[in-house]
Amino acid sequence: MENVKYKILLIEDNKIDQMAFKRLIDEEKLPYDCTIAGSAAQAAQILAKEQFDVIISDYSLGDGTAFDIFPLVNDTPLIFVTGTGDEEIAVRAYKAGACDYLIKDLDRNYLKAVSITVENVIHHKKNRR
Repeated sequence: MENVKYKILLIEDNKIDQMAFKRLIDEEKLPYDCTIAGSAAQAAQILAKEQFDVIISDYSLGDGTAFDIFPLVNDTPLIFVTGTGDEEIAVRAYKAGACDYLIKDLDRNYLKAVSITVENVIHHKKNRR
């Protein structure tokens, strides 16, 4: 990884998943400056004030879905995360502009793929420019 700190917005309403993500950053010493939004409304407020390198959003949020976030992200890559594993939702996510799609598992093993997914998304964005 480059010696750069990436500004990440995690949109996740599950407190345990939020803590697991924070623990991943700490344990793996990932170069992330992470902001956490616990709802679609909170994410909208944050996105109105700040810009991020990558947004990671859970599909199902207490007050909406990740699809409510897409109109707010502008050119920021969004990684879609869901526990449902529904192919129809995956296709909709990609059509809406998701850069990648991760499926949550009960043991949170999907977190092991987060850092490589973030790197790939950022690399792809740089190549598009």
